[in-house]
Amino acid sequence: MGDVVVIGGGLAGLTAAVELHGAGWTVTVIEARPFVGGRTMTMRPDDLGPGTWFDVGATWHWADQPSVRQLAAELGLEVFPQYRDGLLVYEVGGGPAEGAGPQRAPLPPPSPAELRFVGGAQGLCERLAARLPGGAVRLQTNAVSLEQVPTGVTVTVVDEEGQASDLSASAVVVALPPRLARQDLAFTPDLPEDLDRVMQHTPTWMATALKCVAVYESAFWREAGLAGAAMSEPGPLREVHDGGTHDGSAAALWGFVSPLHEFRDLSFDDRTEVVFAHLGRLFGPQAADPLRYYERDWSGDPYTNDETFWAPDGPLPYGHPAFGQPLWDGRLVWAGTETAGEGGGHMEGAVNSGRRAAHQVMTAR
Repeated sequence: MGDVVVIGGGLAGLTAAVELHGAGWTVTVIEARPFVGGRTMTMRPDDLGPGTWFDVGATWHWADQPSVRQLAAELGLEVFPQYRDGLLVYEVGGGPAEGAGPQRAPLPPPSPAELRFVGGAQGLCERLAARLPGGAVRLQTNAVSLEQVPTGVTVTVVDEEGQASDLSASAVVVALPPRLARQDLAFTPDLPEDLDRVMQHTPTWMATALKCVAVYESAFWREAGLAGAAMSEPGPLREVHDGGTHDGSAAALWGFVSPLHEFRDLSFDDRTEVVFAHLGRLFGPQAADPLRYYERDWSGDPYTNDETFWAPDGPLPYGHPAFGQPLWDGRLVWAGTETAGEGGGHMEGAVNSGRRAAHQVMTAR
């Protein structure tokens, strides 16, 4: 056994950490944000009553994804299906500018089913972190460099007060998006050139996402026979879904704002105005006047997006074999949904990669 440093307190890193801790290893998790969860993030507004929650990060998993479903069951986190009863609203082409208003069509059942977590997806990470000893998770701490030494790896970290310190580890799990790891961590010795190229060309999941949630007094769209689902080519919202809680205690619509700069470069107030107008166009006047509005711009998060890369069209190139190869005599391993061969780009991939990384650490020597 030995000491392991896990860099990244998201779903992949915490999965690896809990697996290693359960096998008797001493684990320290380094997380730059002031909370665990990574790209799972659940808002719980106090002014809307206890038990109210909205996901502004990862939301869905699917019925055919066994790893994340097994983990949720182990953690006692209940799931429920995405609301899809009713009609889909859609817009094509230029929308109203070309005289084509919103249309409606039946919304076919998904295969496999889309599932959500009761209480929000961040609960996965919060419950994983709770399984680690006190002090094992160091928040608001940045890892800045890794150096291979005869006894393992030295990890230099900087805390929230700017104080640097070195951690000695027998192994390190890097559970950051590959592009961000390449940008923000100094490796001694340098990473192989072929791996560096792979990391550079692996787009970060959610790096360009701007997710918004509009909250209402009631789910009036359901009463009108709509599923709360919409797809729009003109935008500004490219897609919309019902974001109500499992028990119906909170009604909401959530969607992704188009990545086009004409919408992203607006001020918050101006963007809110066009988003509300679009919701009203899709679902009727009530939708243009929500009680609350929240948004999370992941493209502006330095721990998610390096602001220099936009994902290509087509399938994302996740799960490259290079990420399955430990370095530094098995002391440096990789995790993160982008590194997963199964479920890459989903929470399923994060869980799979975390388990793979833990196994690689435990079997390296």
